[in-house]
Amino acid sequence: MKLTRLALTDFRNYTHTVWTPDASILVLTGDNGSGKTNLLEAVSLLAPGRGLRGASLPALCRNGAEHWGVAATLRSGLDEFRIGTGSDLTQKQRRTFRLDGENVRSQSAIGQKFSCVWLTPQMDRLFQEGSSGRRRFLDRLVMALSPDHGRQIAAHDRSVVSRNRILAERPAETAWLASIEDSIARHAVAASAARLALIESMNRHPFENEGFSSSTLHLDCVISSRLAIHSALEVEDWIRDSLQQTRSEDRHRSTTSVGAHRADFTLSDTATGRSAELSSSGQQKVMLTGTILSHARLMTQERGHAPAILLDEPLLHLDEKRRCALLGSLEGLQAPVLITGTDIEPFSPLAGRAQFFSVRNGTISPS
Repeated sequence: MKLTRLALTDFRNYTHTVWTPDASILVLTGDNGSGKTNLLEAVSLLAPGRGLRGASLPALCRNGAEHWGVAATLRSGLDEFRIGTGSDLTQKQRRTFRLDGENVRSQSAIGQKFSCVWLTPQMDRLFQEGSSGRRRFLDRLVMALSPDHGRQIAAHDRSVVSRNRILAERPAETAWLASIEDSIARHAVAASAARLALIESMNRHPFENEGFSSSTLHLDCVISSRLAIHSALEVEDWIRDSLQQTRSEDRHRSTTSVGAHRADFTLSDTATGRSAELSSSGQQKVMLTGTILSHARLMTQERGHAPAILLDEPLLHLDEKRRCALLGSLEGLQAPVLITGTDIEPFSPLAGRAQFFSVRNGTISPS
């Protein structure tokens, strides 16, 4: 798959830009604040979800403008398709999607054609902060293979919010609570099963090359643990019973104690067993990068095409050996890869295999 055209209208620091690359690997260099990450964010918004920054819709709009839009043309073999997304801030704040010129109501339809995974400098803190960021990272990987996963997570989280509100305001509404808890159980099992399936697949096919040791993925989730030995219906019953029994405690704590939102995810070095939490910044970066590349390869095997891979300043914290290993592995992924950095020299191993662009003040030009 290749990104052959990207058009930005009033997006971040871009007024109106049309970019027409013609290589699979695209290297973007420029000073901080020039708009490199904004380009990666624009591509990430073409896939289901809120993009690599998770920004609000008004934040995506150029200062002084009332609407923004991103449109792309992608080619996979003989198949060419167009995806567009954007919003009008004068209307109800919603994003719209278009696929080949037609409005799309369900983001899962987009997910069947195009998906993204990314690595950003902010993710360097993934294993020092709370579990919510790690779940989002894992769920993006799951959504790339199972577009319906996003719908399951969204429905589950809405039900959890509803249960917390009903427990606080109308705890005697037991029939209502039972209905909401049934929804939590169904969506929690579906989401947990998808997470577990992805982790098992990736652990069976780890990414390894000369510079990257393989990593093992771990899912800390009581629901997934039960799914490994019980049927989905049995686990749903267990969740419903647990939620009913913990209503009083959950009401006092303003929380829901059982559900897919309680899961956590981590990595460890397969050879040494060292966990990411106890590893250096460079070792964590190697684990995360290897996970992204392993996932891209799994996508290619199972769906016939890899996701777009967005790497924002990926060479930070990597020694020279691992930098060369990362850059040398990109061509074999057969995926659209956008990679950024402030200087062009560290990307010299990609000469002749990638297309280089300079980004400056919202403009893109060949390096």
